[in-house]
Amino acid sequence: MRVHPSLALVLILLAPTLRSFADERSVPVEAGGVSELPAGLRGFNGMLVGEIRTRDAETGRFTILVQAVPRVWRNSQAEDPGSVVGKTVEISGVFGRFLDVLVVTRPGDTVEFECKHDGDKLVFPGELLRKVAPYDPADYPVLPEGFRGFQGRVVADIVKKDPETFELILKVQQVESVSDESAAREPKSIEGRSLMLAGFWNRKDAYHELKPGSRVLVGLKHIGVRSEHLTVTDNPRVLAADAQMEMKAATARVNLSEDGGLPAELRGFRGMLVGRMVEKDPETGSFSVIVDAIPRVWKNNEARNPRAFAGSTVHIAGISGRLIDTLVTTRKGETLEFGAIHDGGSTMRVIEELRKVAPVQPGDYPVLPDAFRGFRGALQAKVVSKGQERWDLIVEVTQVQESGEGSTARNAQAVIGQKIMLAGFWNRKELYSQFEVGETIGCTVEHPHPLTDHLVVLNDVRRVGRDQADR
Repeated sequence: MRVHPSLALVLILLAPTLRSFADERSVPVEAGGVSELPAGLRGFNGMLVGEIRTRDAETGRFTILVQAVPRVWRNSQAEDPGSVVGKTVEISGVFGRFLDVLVVTRPGDTVEFECKHDGDKLVFPGELLRKVAPYDPADYPVLPEGFRGFQGRVVADIVKKDPETFELILKVQQVESVSDESAAREPKSIEGRSLMLAGFWNRKDAYHELKPGSRVLVGLKHIGVRSEHLTVTDNPRVLAADAQMEMKAATARVNLSEDGGLPAELRGFRGMLVGRMVEKDPETGSFSVIVDAIPRVWKNNEARNPRAFAGSTVHIAGISGRLIDTLVTTRKGETLEFGAIHDGGSTMRVIEELRKVAPVQPGDYPVLPDAFRGFRGALQAKVVSKGQERWDLIVEVTQVQESGEGSTARNAQAVIGQKIMLAGFWNRKELYSQFEVGETIGCTVEHPHPLTDHLVVLNDVRRVGRDQADR
């Protein structure tokens, strides 16, 4: 069929747009990147975890680099399920609401999903397909060979909960008893090691009562000899809290006043906090952080001394909606930045933002000289770094051009040579995107609250050029 020259020209011009539109939903699967299925995987039925390589939501297919095989179902016939680890395989048959997961998943994301070997291919049979945190071997422990087939009771510490799948990661302290039906050759080989415990679907009330850090006595059995998970046989009995978690809880309690609330100098806080997560409970929408920085204090803040947060442990509650996703994918020790307000009691709540950020380094959140607080006027400064997610800049002030009307700074010149944070670029995003590290900008600014360490840019923001020393 011949295509009219004018129509061909239109198609050529529209091709980039059409490709872009298609890419919103489909990333074509390239067969050349797929490994041959290992013989040991034939007849497999269970769960896989891995990193997305390509996905095509139109046809319900994706390719994945397999990183773990956390569960093997009892009806699986695969002789060696672990042989697929490290292989890139194609999964087909994704359907219904699970296509939405493919649509929002990008190459490099990690997913966990049910999978079975059907004929000569791997297919998705339903039940579970979800994005998870990047692969960490600690989240998918492998059982010692001598422990397989175990049945009995163990004393273990709860390391992690997954409320969506009703699973626990346990670190076994002691094998308390071994059942006569146990087939494990070396039951005590699990002591000091971790395992995945499942089977709480009909014990949800008991599961909800369990907290990471608690020490429990629990009965369990290894049903699938080739699987890495065990199944609970009776409700865990809490024995004691793990010493490390107790220490963290004690640290948190130090921050409470005698009446159970925050100290008077921190009550009524409104602003941004940055800190390292020490514990979380996505099920209740709560977490605790050790505060590393207090980058912003908002105009409606009532706390007398927000800096007192630094180094302390605070508890945040009431997380809901899309923010729960951030909580689920954040690990202990990782750093969070969030808007926080205190409106009574011993906890605070998140408002507006909750996101993972890089660990705090010196200079990331500069503190203003006290003599400069209350400044309003014009500055020139060299761009040191850009915080794209927050639309702010860290700059080094090179010149105070003038102090404007309403400025209350005792000594505006005290800021020269100092690094400061500039915010307020939300309505100047096009200009902000043009700023380059090392260039000099001019702007009028104001210090919005006596206790905050950021300044807000006003109307006059312009590019001056590269710093003279860089020319």
